[in-house]
Amino acid sequence: MAKSDAHNLWERLSKHEDAVLLFARNAHVPFTNNRAERDLRMAKVKQKVSGCFRNVEYAHAYCRIS
Repeated sequence: MAKSDAHNLWERLSKHEDAVLLFARNAHVPFTNNRAERDLRMAKVKQKVSGCFRNVEYAHAYCRIS
């Protein structure tokens, strides 16, 4: 028999309780990963538009300025 969505959520939160509540114990830990996603967004857009960098030096230069 399939478990309910609520039961699956409870199991997942119980299993990862330390990681889920880390931001509550440590003020230096953000409660979302939005900053990481925003930091990577432009590189992903560049990859989607052009497909790739022509060589490694161009990739390093792009990372330095973005």
